[in-house]
Amino acid sequence: MQREQGSAGKMSSTILFAAIAILLVICIVAAPGPAFQASGQGLSLWWRVVFPAILPFLVLSEMLIAGGFPQGLGVILEPFTRRILKLPGSFGWILPLGMTAGFPASAAAAATLYKQRRITADEAERMAATAHFASPMLIMVVIGAGYLNNPDLGLLLLCIHWISGLAAAFTLNQFWRNTAPSNHEKRRIGQQNPLNKTAPSRPQTGLKLALRKMEQARQEDGRSFGKLLGDSVANGVQTLMTIGGYMLIFAVIIHVVNSFLPTSALSYLIAGAAEIHLGTHAITKLTLSQPMLAALLGAALGWSGICSFLQVQAVLKPVGIGGRRFILQRILHGAYAFVLTLILWRPLVTLLPGALPAYKEMNHPLTGRMEAALPNWQLAAGSLHKSMWLLVLLVILFAAISLTWRRSTRQ
Repeated sequence: MQREQGSAGKMSSTILFAAIAILLVICIVAAPGPAFQASGQGLSLWWRVVFPAILPFLVLSEMLIAGGFPQGLGVILEPFTRRILKLPGSFGWILPLGMTAGFPASAAAAATLYKQRRITADEAERMAATAHFASPMLIMVVIGAGYLNNPDLGLLLLCIHWISGLAAAFTLNQFWRNTAPSNHEKRRIGQQNPLNKTAPSRPQTGLKLALRKMEQARQEDGRSFGKLLGDSVANGVQTLMTIGGYMLIFAVIIHVVNSFLPTSALSYLIAGAAEIHLGTHAITKLTLSQPMLAALLGAALGWSGICSFLQVQAVLKPVGIGGRRFILQRILHGAYAFVLTLILWRPLVTLLPGALPAYKEMNHPLTGRMEAALPNWQLAAGSLHKSMWLLVLLVILFAAISLTWRRSTRQ
């Protein structure tokens, strides 16, 4: 029965995607000029925002994983991450990576750890879902400074985006129980098994064990630096090409949908649900109060779009990792961001009188081309530099919190 249901679900998905593809081809043939212009928008977003924001992090992450850095960091963070989110300590690298690089960098890192058998499929799925964030470059530079002409509002959206994402992960963790034992639980059961005749060795803790884990992971990988660098760049570019393909397709889909719908709030909300870059640009055209517009932007960022889900699935599905939890967590993330923005708006306006009230007198700069609001390469390089430092600071912060928590529990 389960096999029949699974085959029926696959068949319906195949029919749906085939129908969408046929409709897309018909619309492109019927109006090739506007379709080409829409795909050009997607290409501009990919080249000027996504490519410089993600590629360095993808290369860096794969090289650090091969060198054993997440495994060594996991020794320090394991007690803390297990207690809070029931995830392995390597999540202390996945989470800062997702918060600074954006999707799907965290999913790619989780898939790499799973292929190395460092984590289970369930842990990889939960890591990818929990660490799925939009990049600071998108929120602060593109949306805040470019679309809204207010970097302070972009900073507010970024903070709420992080807080609501972590709150959604914590909430879902309380109701989503995994019955399959994790790697951590398997090791603990093996140590407590009375049939195990091997005398347990004295556990190592601290920096020595972390360095030992790093060296062990590096030896198991076995690639030279040149080989590792080449593989990391090739895999990063391949992931980015997949992202770019999805963005171009969804740019055309959004154009096709909007061509059949009148220019209304519904067309803008459909764009926000489909693709995050074009969707947030469309949402900012709505004539709404400032708190409501910011709340809708926060909800769209938390949901992150169907396009981002397909991008993550393109990374996770080939290695056998599911995505059921991912969808539910995105819905919670968007809902929390919407509510938190409305709750925090008035207190923040009171605390920051020189920042947010300026948005009330702001005229929407969106009557022209969207490409004019995108960052140039110099601005993108500056944002990348800040994101790299933010990644380092977040890793240090998580390690400091974990060490402080461990000391307090020992006392």
